[in-house]
Amino acid sequence: MQNKDSNMIKRIMIIALLALAAYYALLFANEPQTRVLATDRLLESSGLARSLMNKDILYSHNDSGGEASVFAIDTSGNLVAEIRLDNVKNRDWEEIATWRHPKTNTAYIYVGEIGDNKARYQNLSFYRFAEPQLTDSLIVVNDYDKIDFVYEDGARDAEAFFVEPKTGDIYIISKREDQVGIYKLPYPQQTGVILRAEKMGVMQMNWVTAADISPDGKQILVKNYGSVRKFRVRGNAIVKALSGKGKDLPYQLEPQGEAICFDHSGKGYYTLSEAAEGRDQILYYYK
Repeated sequence: MQNKDSNMIKRIMIIALLALAAYYALLFANEPQTRVLATDRLLESSGLARSLMNKDILYSHNDSGGEASVFAIDTSGNLVAEIRLDNVKNRDWEEIATWRHPKTNTAYIYVGEIGDNKARYQNLSFYRFAEPQLTDSLIVVNDYDKIDFVYEDGARDAEAFFVEPKTGDIYIISKREDQVGIYKLPYPQQTGVILRAEKMGVMQMNWVTAADISPDGKQILVKNYGSVRKFRVRGNAIVKALSGKGKDLPYQLEPQGEAICFDHSGKGYYTLSEAAEGRDQILYYYK
């Protein structure tokens, strides 16, 4: 009897140790990799996008009143290049995305001047330009499109958008409502006119600050100040996916996190916050 009891205790201890090991393996698997941002040019970083031409490059920018520049950083947090839009003012840049044209194979960068804290601007804009070769530390872009639009249901603040990889449609997520709105500008987005962004639905989130879609278009990340959620897209039902609850993902709380993007493979994601006094500005990577 004692031998049986002893064996049973050993089995229970082994099972408990295995369960504990599995718990810690899962816990540390969710711990992000961290890189200190090695530049002071992005103190008010408000968007993040993966390069389509360089696997280890990310693009970011500052928000209202910052330079009219997109900054290329590597995945270790080093500044690689500044891409300056000539004759453009950064009124309130809030988000950035990339998209590759399925027919021409041209890679584009989109910058969203969509911030409007007091909902007082009728016309908002996207700047779209071809992703440049990063051959110099300063690249000045003169050739860009300006896409002007209004919301069909009136002015509002937004800090999140993405470009659907197959269609080129732009989806905008508003920020401040109890259930934020999902808006769409279908491709091709004509320039020289003011487009109307149609409201397609609402999300069960608020205070949304960033979003991104995976390279295959099957997953969407949406971030607010306290969490990151993933939404799975079945078929082309983007609005239906975003209208659901989504799945909470690991997220290290940031001082003012307003930037997220998938990595090159679509299996991991990066986040970046505005700087906070006395703290390093961290680029987080979750795999």
